[in-house]
Amino acid sequence: MLKKILALLVLAALPLNCAALSEAPSYDVVYSTSNPIPEIAERVRPAVVQVICLSENWDPVTRVSSEDELGGGSGTYIRAGENGKGGYILTNYHVIEEGEIYHIEWLTGETMDATAVGHDDGTDIAILRFEDAPPAGVEPVPMGDSDALRVGELSICIGNPGDATDVLTGTVTAGIISGLEREDINADNFGRSVSTIQTDAAINTGNSGGALLNYKGELVGIPTLKFMYDQNVVFEGLGFCIPINAVKTFIDQIIDTGSVTRPRLGITVADIDGPDEPMKKYPPIGAQVYTVEEGGPSARAGLQVGDVITEINGVRIESYMDLLKELDKCQAGDRVELKVYRYYDENGTLTGDYEEKYFTVKLELNK
Repeated sequence: MLKKILALLVLAALPLNCAALSEAPSYDVVYSTSNPIPEIAERVRPAVVQVICLSENWDPVTRVSSEDELGGGSGTYIRAGENGKGGYILTNYHVIEEGEIYHIEWLTGETMDATAVGHDDGTDIAILRFEDAPPAGVEPVPMGDSDALRVGELSICIGNPGDATDVLTGTVTAGIISGLEREDINADNFGRSVSTIQTDAAINTGNSGGALLNYKGELVGIPTLKFMYDQNVVFEGLGFCIPINAVKTFIDQIIDTGSVTRPRLGITVADIDGPDEPMKKYPPIGAQVYTVEEGGPSARAGLQVGDVITEINGVRIESYMDLLKELDKCQAGDRVELKVYRYYDENGTLTGDYEEKYFTVKLELNK
C-alpha cells in the first residue's frame, strides 16, 4: 500500500536474476506505424497486474475473523516459474510492506493468490510469487538497459492508478525521459541512495510497482514516486522511477533467500568537492573516508581516515552514490582495487602534498 507523505512527495512506485534476465524474451522492434505505443500497450498491458494487499483481523467480541483490504498498487510479471508453474511479479516494497495476504488481478479480471517471496527496502523493491498459470498469451516483460536511456526519448508507463474503490486498470501514459541520475529523490521509501529516472509520463497513486518502458517495450524502470506540491508550489509531470539496472542483480538473492545481502568495504565515506584532478593543496572530487572499521577489510588493506577514493576497479568515483553503485555490482569475497589520494597523515593533519596510492580490498559480507 502507498505511504502517505505530507506536503512534498506522494509515492507512486526490484531486483532480478541476472542469468534469468538474459534468458527473458526480447522483442523485435518492428512496428506497423510510426507510433509504437499502441502495439507496446497491447503486448505489455496484460503482464502488468494490480497488487491487492489485505490484513487479517479478529474481533474478540464477535469472535469473527476477517480479511480487510489495505490498498495496493501495481506489479509487473517478469519471470515464469520453474517448469512453467506460476511466476514472479516485480513490485515496490512500499506497496506490500503492511500487507499480510496478497492477491494479484490480471487485466482479464482474473484474480490469483500470491505470496511475498522477499524484498529489499534499500531500493524499495519486492517480489511476489503466484502458483497458478497466467492468463493465456501473457508473457513476462523483458528487461531493457536503463543505462542506455537518453534524455528526451520516449517513455511509457503502465499501471493501475486509483484507490481501493475505483481503480483504472491497465492505464497507459506516455511522455519522455526528462532526466537521468536524479539523486536525493526520496519519500522515506529508499533505505539507501538510489539514483532515479525522471519522466513526465503521468504517474499517480496506484502506479507504484508498475512498468516504465522504452520504445522497444522493454522494462527499464519501476515507477515509485512523484512530486506534487511544496508549500505554495504545485508541480506537474515530475515522476520518478527506479532504474532496472540498479536492481537486476538482486533478483536471485531475493528469490533464493528472501532478502538482499551486500558486500562492504568496512568504511564510512562522505562526498568531497574539488577539482577533477588532484592539486597540491586541493583533494580531487571523490568519496572521502570518514571512519575506518578496526580490523575491517579496508583497514587490513591500509586505508585511513582522510583518504579520497577516486576510482574503484577503474571506474571514476565522484560521490558516495557512485561508490555504492559500483559496490552493488560486487559480491562478498570479490577483490576490488581502489585508487586513493592521500593528503593527510595518520593524525589527520593536512601534509600540504599528496600521494597517489592503490589498495586491493577483499570485500566482506555486510551482516
